[in-house]
Amino acid sequence: MAELRRLLIEPDRLGDLSSRNRVLTLREHERHYLRRVLRLKVGDPVAVIDGCGHLWSARLDVDAALILDTAPSAPAESEPRPRQQLGLAVALVRRGMDDLLRMACELGVDRFQPLQTARCTPQAEHRPDRWASILREAAEQCERLWQPTLHPLRTLQDWSPAPPSQLAVAVTRCDQVQELSLWLEHAAAPDQDLWLVIGPEGGWTADEQTLFGQRHWQPVGLAPTILRSSTAGVCAAVKLSSWRQIRP
Repeated sequence: MAELRRLLIEPDRLGDLSSRNRVLTLREHERHYLRRVLRLKVGDPVAVIDGCGHLWSARLDVDAALILDTAPSAPAESEPRPRQQLGLAVALVRRGMDDLLRMACELGVDRFQPLQTARCTPQAEHRPDRWASILREAAEQCERLWQPTLHPLRTLQDWSPAPPSQLAVAVTRCDQVQELSLWLEHAAAPDQDLWLVIGPEGGWTADEQTLFGQRHWQPVGLAPTILRSSTAGVCAAVKLSSWRQIRP
């Protein structure tokens, strides 16, 4: 099947259309992307997604607008939100967050929480606008209908996900912890959202590890080697997504 280029449009913009007026006015960067980057011509098909589980087929109009083939209330495809959300909470790192977000989005992670921890380097990046753009582009590219949520930066001490949620935290140099895949198989609750917490390159402090115990966050291992934070995030995304796909 030929690839059908996708464009993510905010739900409120689609909500402004009607069954009679199905012409979606494009913004400048969207026109540039479709006409200059993708080199689409008038009449070429485009898939429109809203990031909330819906897809419409459309065609490029002469005025660099999109005309939906069906009414906004009648999308060509609809997909329910995954019953169990997968989240990654990741300490800020100096390099690698862009790739982590892109690949984890492609792998199916639903929520991302950037964290400020004790051993984050002073040069650790926090670029929410750029990261939102990366997640948007990744959702278009990998053909998922639900756009991941990027939460505002929080400190480790102040952050707690909305219940019901079950949390595991990646640790290293600990012989008495289960590997993440084994913990998912034997202990993960199928009726709760799952979060995996990834630390900074410098590791967790003693106080932070005490906090994990107080909150009953489950320590888990990811690999027999020591992974960079960005690599650990992608490794965790693979394991989480694989577990959700095969569970009953």
